[in-house]
Amino acid sequence: MASTTSDIILSLPSDIIVRRYRTSDAATLSKHGNNKNIWDRLRNRMPHPYTEENAKFWIDLSGSPESQRPTGTWNPETGAQGPQSPTQFVIVIAGEACGSIGLEFGDPVDIYFRCAEIGYWLGEEHWGKGVMSAVAPAFVEWAWQTFGILMRLNGEVAAGNVGSRRCLEKAGFKEEALKKQAFVKDGVIHDEVHLGMLRPGSS
Repeated sequence: MASTTSDIILSLPSDIIVRRYRTSDAATLSKHGNNKNIWDRLRNRMPHPYTEENAKFWIDLSGSPESQRPTGTWNPETGAQGPQSPTQFVIVIAGEACGSIGLEFGDPVDIYFRCAEIGYWLGEEHWGKGVMSAVAPAFVEWAWQTFGILMRLNGEVAAGNVGSRRCLEKAGFKEEALKKQAFVKDGVIHDEVHLGMLRPGSS
């Protein structure tokens, strides 16, 4: 099924599209996501093996009202008044769903409600081709324009994941801290680099 302009948020060179998820994405999303090399670089909430049922669950969750956030200009007194938008999107290359990029917003009733953390993954066959270096900066720019509530974006990467750190830096993130022995993945202890970015034009 071809993409419609209404669900596309980014259309980039090399036949790369970022759009809302569809149920029909589950088969190829699970094909690309069912890869331990990807799982090794993500939090455990992405299961491994990554089945088509897992992909369907994520697609449904990403499209649910609970996962959406209001768009539009932010007003401290009235909040953001625009329509609700998903915060998680699928990366499509040459018509095939093969990755994900999105924002995890802070709790809307807690202190981090104007912040979000960026996250992404991409099928291994597309690594080293500049895909995320193109997608991430464009997605960050889209996020600033779409979600006026945002004043800050955060990113976290394993210290050894140099490629992901450089990708975030190309999108405008700056390294802010190195946390020693910050997490354990598959029995291995890792240091973690924290990066951040403020809304352009803010002090």
